[in-house]
Formats: sequence, structure tokens, C-alpha cells
Amino acid sequence: MRKKFLKVLFLMASLGLAIKSEQTVVQAGTSQQDSMTETREGLAKAPDNLGLNESQFLHGDFSGFGSSAQNSAILQNSSMHSTGTSYDPLMAIRMTNYTNQEGAIWSNVDNGNYVNINNKQTLSCWLYFGPSQHIHSGDSFGDGMAFVLQNPANGVSSFSHKGTTIGTGETLGVWGMDTDKSVTSTQTIANTAIQDSWALEFDTNANKSNASNDDFDAESDITGQHIAYGYPGDASTYVRHDASSFFNTNNYYSMNHSGVQNITSLHDGNWHHLTVSWDPSTYRITYKYNDKNLDGSKSDTPLVSTSDPVHATEFGGKNAMSNKLQWGFTATSGAAYEPNLIALESIPSSVEGTVTSDITDNTQNKTFSETDTDRNVNSGDSLSFNYHLRFDSGENKWLNDVAQITFPSNVTFTNGDANQVLGYVTYNDGSDAKAEPIYASEIDKDTGRLKHSIAKDLYVSSDGTYRPSEATITVNGVANDVTTTTKVKTVSAHFDSDNLITDVNTPDFTIKKAKAISLALDQSNLTVDNSHDANITGTVSYVDGSTVNNSDVTVHENLNGKDLATSKLDSNAASGKLNLNIPSADLTQTTNTLKVYVEDADGNVSTTSTVVITKKGSLSLKVDDYSFGSINQATAAMLVPRKGDWNIVVNDGRENGTTNPWHLSATTSGLYNGDTAFNGNLVFKNSSGSEQSLTNDAVVNIANGYKSADGNQVTNVGKSWNDSDGILLKTTGFNSSGQYSGKMNWVLSESV
Repeated sequence: MRKKFLKVLFLMASLGLAIKSEQTVVQAGTSQQDSMTETREGLAKAPDNLGLNESQFLHGDFSGFGSSAQNSAILQNSSMHSTGTSYDPLMAIRMTNYTNQEGAIWSNVDNGNYVNINNKQTLSCWLYFGPSQHIHSGDSFGDGMAFVLQNPANGVSSFSHKGTTIGTGETLGVWGMDTDKSVTSTQTIANTAIQDSWALEFDTNANKSNASNDDFDAESDITGQHIAYGYPGDASTYVRHDASSFFNTNNYYSMNHSGVQNITSLHDGNWHHLTVSWDPSTYRITYKYNDKNLDGSKSDTPLVSTSDPVHATEFGGKNAMSNKLQWGFTATSGAAYEPNLIALESIPSSVEGTVTSDITDNTQNKTFSETDTDRNVNSGDSLSFNYHLRFDSGENKWLNDVAQITFPSNVTFTNGDANQVLGYVTYNDGSDAKAEPIYASEIDKDTGRLKHSIAKDLYVSSDGTYRPSEATITVNGVANDVTTTTKVKTVSAHFDSDNLITDVNTPDFTIKKAKAISLALDQSNLTVDNSHDANITGTVSYVDGSTVNNSDVTVHENLNGKDLATSKLDSNAASGKLNLNIPSADLTQTTNTLKVYVEDADGNVSTTSTVVITKKGSLSLKVDDYSFGSINQATAAMLVPRKGDWNIVVNDGRENGTTNPWHLSATTSGLYNGDTAFNGNLVFKNSSGSEQSLTNDAVVNIANGYKSADGNQVTNVGKSWNDSDGILLKTTGFNSSGQYSGKMNWVLSESV
């Protein structure tokens, strides 16, 4: 991907300096020639990186250290040329590559490149320290690099020095200089270091010679190449040792290292990933070394260390730095050499972004990440792979992000149709969730990776609103049918933008072999008495004959279109034995339909079985729509008669000889013309002239009956009413013209 700002970084003319040609001819057969070859080899393997934005970085200024001091740091490509206007993916910052060199680069705080101590901040980069062995095997490696945070007031001239003498070798350009055997004060050593700073060193040479200028790693548990951190300008960082004799003064100094990690080999011919993060809530710095592999996947063996709290006083005071720290890298070499290379992936204050991943099993309705214990799916499950991008903070928008997604094994994402929509990108700005489809045609034929350009930049606007700040990429697939339970390894997704490069790993998961489960019910049609429950039995089994664990089997029931509460097979019953009880009160219809299926703990689901349950000897009610006559002029207490026949039919199909009576009652919420209530009430007037108002507050008994004939006994309650009894409409005053309507609620019950 072409980066808009990847141009030549160090315009040294602005510093009154000149760039030496990187094509200088050297004498054949020298270590200098070897060093150039080793540097090319490292650059040729450089991972994807940002290069450097010439407006966001500053070249270390060595003009005050004498004419012999030259800053060797430069942005180079794999041909050892300074980069031009075109982007070369095999580019990196070369700090040093030969003997007696010094290099430094610094963030340009004035142009928005700094570490904001009030926000979470992350630096992500790759480091290279050379091959495991020099071409001339007798040559030594040294000395390494240091990541440095400092008070911005120090400026770009910050480097270990004593007067006009610049620090080399064990100083790494940041620690103090131990070049004078007569020095007796640790403060004197500290004064030659970068002041008001914190440094993380990557030291490829253990300095333990017990001689001046090569002792910083003496008197410690450092065994060889190592990573450590500390405060270069603090006198307590250095320890004086007196090896003087009667005739000679011989003071030498070692360092108090913090967080020492002894490394088998920093220079092993490989690029090593580094993540440095600042936690504003604790003021702690955490570094992770070798936390990511070159293919973007997460490393299984990272080195992780977190510092003690770092307070603003260590950088000269909070007011002195306005919550901003300048950051950069320094490097030195002495008599030994190595190619010290850096490839940046993120700039802390530019964009602080987070990418996480999880998987949704749509079939089982669950979502899991790498921290969840249940990461099991079944063959044939519908899966969604989700990648969540979030802009946390920064001076710039998260620009022109391109997602490159590696597909996990044993999942089918496409049927071969190039126009097939594999998923969508959604944003948190309220836009149409289906506005940005992802097509099968975006899969690279050579690599098999999905490459999708995210249409919108992510950021938080200056007024604090989100426009948008988050994006979720969802790619859909189906778990393959596997012949045995299969572990699917994690795979990485790479996100490459103009100002942030980052990777995320999908959770690993397990596809379980499909295990066909069946349900055989003993009944398909069942008739029960009116007051009796329905008992349904059956057998659950696996097609392969394996034993059914009752406590692992969930029973799903649906009665007359309504899902009932799930249950488990009885753990005390025989394996696979199903026994369901449907209460009589739930059998509300003459003919009831029950649907049942079972599901085991692994999500294997049986087909659905159906039982028709008929209630024998039941009561039923059928009521037609009905109305009242028209009113031309209403007076108070006027009774309005019914219009036409009111068929209110009770069907008594109970067993012959049943002595329990049935009761029919009714309530109503009244009549309305739109929102206008009718001035009056529905009333029930019995044959003796007694009158009751029908409301929602009181149940009015309308009719009663007994089973007096064999078979179905039909009673039409409305047929027994004359014009002056039954349900009538009684006015209580004047009503506006219009059509009024309402709803009557009937209840048919049986007394026991």
C-alpha cells in the first residue's frame, strides 16, 4: 500500500550538514564491506512499516559535538539508498551499521508527535540487530540501541556527551560516559547522560571488562545480551567501584539496571517486534518484546516487563513538559559493529487505535473471544468472524485503512461466486448497517487473503462527537463437516493504514464432528379427558449408538405456537428416556398441537416431532360479531335493543353423566367512537328484570347449564333472550352521532 507521506526523512541541509552518498566505494575484503552486506540483508527482510513522515520526525543534531561527530541515522531501502518520493516496502531507519558510529532520531513535538501522559499511548515497531554471526566470524557485535523518552526542552541535540566529546560504545547515546578514571562522583557520570529521561536499552554487548568506559554491566546479574531500563540522568543509576592502587587511580562505574531480561541473542538474523505502552492511570511503562511474528500472528513466548510508576518529576516536572514527552531512538557502536535497524508501525500521538477479534456462532447464538473457555462449534454451524476497530485518541484520523484477512482452515467462506457478499463493514455513526458490503471478488487469488479497503476514516471530532470512531468488519462462513473433532488454529488479520499498522488474531476454536441425534415419540395423536394432563413419552438416541447422557440433553417444546420453558431429560431415568407432562390447564383448545425437539450439550439437534392432543369431553364457546340498533335521539336511561340474532353458542362435549355445571360470564371496556366514549353502559338484564352493568371491573354471570344429554349438547344462550332481556345498551345522556364499537370478553368455565 502506498503511503502518502513516505518521503525522504532527514533533510540534513536544514541543519547545515551534508548527506554522504550511500554508494561510497570501499576497499574489498574489509569489515566495512561486510557491514554493508549485512545491512542490505536486513533491509531486504524488513516487514511492512510506515517509513517516516518528514514533518513528524527530527534528525539528531550533532553539530555541537565537533566536526568528527556525524549522525549515522538515515531512512534507507533494501538497495542501501536514501529513499526518494516513491514508496519502497523494504525500507527502515538505519541507526548504525559500522564501527564508531552514533545515531539519533527524535519525534517532532511541535508537529504533534509526542507521548501524551494523559492518554493511553502505544509505540509499535520492529527492531533488527544483525545476523547471528558476522561474515568475518571473528568480528564482534555492538553495541545496540535505546528507546528514549525525554523532556521536550532537551531538544534534538540530546545525546550522551562530555563537553564536545560525544558518547560511544556502552552509552548507547543515552547513558552517562565513564571515560575518566579519576571521577569519584556518580553525579558527574549522570551529568553526561541525556537529562530528564527514561530509556529502554537493547544491549548486544555485555560491558564487563572491569576497565574504564566498558563496565556498565559489571557487578550485575547480566550474563550477555540483554534488555533493561532506567533513568540515564539520575545519579542513583550509577555505582562507583574503586580499583585504585598506591600508584594508580582507577575508578570505574557500573549501572543499576531495572527489569533485566537476559536474551540468548538479539542479533539472530531476524526482525523482532516491540510494543511500548504508557498507562496514564498508573504512570507505568510496559514493553513487550517478540510479541508478534513476522506474519502478524501473536507470539507464544513474548518477553513482558512493566516499570515502577514513572512520575513527571523524572522528566523535570509536569509543568516543564506540558503533559508531552519527546521520544526517539539512539544507537552507538565502538570497536564492534552491527546493522541496527528500526521499522515503525505506529506513532503514539498520531493514532491510538485498538483492534480486537471474536467469533459469533449464529447457529448456537453465542459469541466467543480468545479468553472464553467455550470455543466449540459444530460441523455446519453458521459462523461470523468479527474484527472490531476503535479509534481511542490521537492528533490525526485513522486514514485509509486496508484490512488483509487470512481465512482459518476448515471454514467455507465462498461458493465460488465472485459477486457473493461475504459480509459487511458497520460503523457507530448511525449509518446504514448494510452500506459497505464485502465481496468474494476481494479475495486475492495468489494469497487467498481477503483485502478490503475500509471506506471511512475513524476519528473523534474536535467537539468530542464520534464521526465515526468504531468500525466492525464481519465476514461470514460455515464450519466444514469434519470426520473427527478438529482444532482450528488462530490466524491473523493485518490492518495497514497511512499512520497505523497493526495485527489481530482470531480466537482458535474447535469444530466438533456432527453427531446425529434422534427423537422417537411413542405417540403422534393423543386424546385426554377434559380434566386430565397429557403424558408424552419417547426415546432419545444417537445414530452411532453412543450413550445418551440425560443431563446433557435439553428438551424444547412448543404448544399451539407458543414456546414453553425448556427442560432436561430426567437424570434418574434410563438413558435417553423422555417423559413430558402437559398440564390440562395448558390444553386450551379442543385440538392442541405439541412440537418437540431435543438438543445435546454440543449443539446437535434432532428433527422436530409433532403430537396432536385432543381434549375429550371439553367445553367450547363460539360467539359471532353482534350489534345494537341505531339511535336517532337518546334520552337518559334509555335501553337500546339488540340488532338481529346474537348467536352465543356453548358446546358441552363432556362425558355423559357429568354433574358439574358450566358458567358463562362476560366483561367489557365499553363502546368508543375513536377516542370518544359512549355515554352509557352495556347491561345484562335477566328474565326476572334484575339488571347489572358490564364493565372491566366486575364479572357478570350471563348463563349456566348442565350436561343433560348424551354426546355434544349445544346451547345457544342468545336465542333464549327476548327484546327486553339479555344484553342491552343503556344510555346515560346525549351522544354525538357516529358509529361506536367495543370488545366483549367471554369466559366459559366449569365448577368442580
